[in-house]
Amino acid sequence: MKYCSLSETAKRWGVSKTLVRRYCQQGRIIKAKQKDGVWMIPENAAKPTPLNAPEQKETSSLVNQITYQCGKNNHFGIYEYIQVNLAYSSSRMASNRLTRQQVEEVYRTNKLTSSFEPVKVDDIIEIVNHFAAMKFLVENINEPITLDMIQNIHSLLTYGTYAARNKKLVVGELRIGTSSYGKVPSEIEHTLIELIESYERKKKGMSIEKILDFHVRFECIRPFDDYNGRVGRLLLMKECLRHQIDPFIIDDKRRGEYLKGIREWKDDPSVLLEVVNQAQDRFRILLDTCRLMEYSRPTTGRGAR
Repeated sequence: MKYCSLSETAKRWGVSKTLVRRYCQQGRIIKAKQKDGVWMIPENAAKPTPLNAPEQKETSSLVNQITYQCGKNNHFGIYEYIQVNLAYSSSRMASNRLTRQQVEEVYRTNKLTSSFEPVKVDDIIEIVNHFAAMKFLVENINEPITLDMIQNIHSLLTYGTYAARNKKLVVGELRIGTSSYGKVPSEIEHTLIELIESYERKKKGMSIEKILDFHVRFECIRPFDDYNGRVGRLLLMKECLRHQIDPFIIDDKRRGEYLKGIREWKDDPSVLLEVVNQAQDRFRILLDTCRLMEYSRPTTGRGAR
């Protein structure tokens, strides 16, 4: 792949170097990378759509609210609720040991108060990376799923982790080893592209069943050495919001039921659907609570709307 400089890209897009650099820092240019402090941008990279550009289709009030709060970096809102709880629950399923309170503290203050128990550096890196990956998806919430998007999510999740630093996985790249399903790397990429194309053809009349089917098949492919579950659960949230389907967060206490639902999906979809339906119910209740918190914020001074 051929790469271009900030200046070359800015000239091609007709924008300033500062704006291109900001796009890179926000993770909005697929496969852009930094080497020795210099940004390198794929020659064929598409110019990101401005966040305030008019949508081509009607979006839900929830999506509008999340997108607005994301752009303003608001706290105590629905966007923060999703950021904190999805990062906590999804990472907890993958053995991250930070508590929910610690995850919230990292999100709000970019700090972590000392605790009685030692904290793994990787646990903090993973949570901060998860925040960046979710922000990237919110900024691209109405975009179709692509292989580049999936690889970029993996890059954002794994950047700077112990596994990446010690070459136990390649950031953003499909795994090299033969999969447990007997597929070599080229077959993994081909199978994943086929899955994406098949799913995107079904975007009309989208349902939670179709989204979950994509999720299960993605997890069965296991395209990366690690972090497949976290990539998949981020895509679940994005696609529910994109298609105006009630979103959900599966907490780590229901990890066993969730994994059982994935294993039994082909023979009995009701197992996973039951877990998801319950999670949607919990999300609706907590969403109402979150809205009440927003409405009860101060109406004067710095905290005013």
